[in-house]
Formats: sequence, C-alpha cells, structure tokens
Amino acid sequence: MAQVNGEQEMWLMNKVVQLCRDVGSENVADPRRFCSNKKLGCRFGFLGILKLRVKKGINLAVRDSRASDPYVVVTMHEQKLRTKVVESECNPEWNDELTLYVKRIDAPIILAVLDKDTFTEDDPMGEAELDIKPLLECVKMNMASTQDLEEGGVLRTVQPSRNNCLSEESLCTWTDGKFRQEMFLRLTKVERGELLVQIEWNDQGCLGLSNLDF
Repeated sequence: MAQVNGEQEMWLMNKVVQLCRDVGSENVADPRRFCSNKKLGCRFGFLGILKLRVKKGINLAVRDSRASDPYVVVTMHEQKLRTKVVESECNPEWNDELTLYVKRIDAPIILAVLDKDTFTEDDPMGEAELDIKPLLECVKMNMASTQDLEEGGVLRTVQPSRNNCLSEESLCTWTDGKFRQEMFLRLTKVERGELLVQIEWNDQGCLGLSNLDF
C-alpha cells in the first residue's frame, strides 16, 4: 500500500488499533508493520487508493497586501490532508502528492485553498469539489484488458458542466501503467482562481470496483 505520514498516519494507526479490537486481537505493538500488509485495504473495506497530486494554483485571490500565502486542504470524511504553504504567490506550484483511502465512490472530496496567516485565522481563498467517478468508470470498463491499452491513450474526455468544477475538458488516460486524470478546477466561493490537479487510482490489495454499479 501507499506510504502515509503525519496526520493521515495517525488516522490510519487509529483505524488499525480499532480493527484489532473488533476482531479480538491484541497484537498491535507495531501498527506500522500491520499497515504494510497488502490486504489491509480489504480489511478496512477500502475500494482503492486515490493518489492526488496538487500541482499548482492559477490566478488565486489576493488576501494579503499584494499576494497570498496559499495552501490546500483536502477533506474526505474523517481524512484531512494539506499541502505545503507557498509564500507571497498567487500562482503557486505545490506538486504535493496526497493519498486518500476510498470507501465510497460518492464521498465528497473537497479541496479548499487558504491563505496562511500568523496572528489571525487563515483566510479562505475558494474551494472545489473533486469528481472521481469518470476516472473510476474508465477503470471498471478497462481493468480486465489493460494489456490491450495503448500508452498515453485517451479513455474518456470529460467536459466542464454545471455538475462539476472543471474549467476546461479533462482527459482520462492510461499512462505509465496507471489510470490517471488531469483536471483544471475552477474555485467557487471566491472572486477568481483555479487549481491544476492529477488523480491516479490503485486498488491493489483493496476490494476494487468490480462489484459496484455506477
């Protein structure tokens, strides 16, 4: 499974301890070793692992005198992750990879941009909801025949609409042996700004999507 750190490691460790209690096991002296088990996703009921790369922000709102100190917070249920802070920049480049453990394909994934402040509460700079269903539909349709997919091949084109936060069309592709999608997301609840992100799906050691209806 993907490695975790920081707040998410604590969240996953707590899940491990709770799981062992539920099955009557006291063998939790080394939760990190337990987490390395490739079948851990099945034990927790995870459908798969979503790797989210928050690449950059574009024309973000100014919250300080001339710029902002932006970072991104990603939430899905009890999971909460964040990027690093880029100081004095309205076009920040983070290139941070975050890992989410997915139990439900309809669980909202919210990306909120904030301006880091030292002495006051951090200022909101907009948010966007991430729709992973188009990519997962491609995964389900093609997972039995990945050997026939062309490197860099486009599996689906997703158009911007009122039902998503896309600012331009987005391509679901088969790249480097992975199902990936890159998206420009327009921020809401703010005067301007976009995020460029990439998502990648991996269900090794997890339940997978074969038994799900979209």
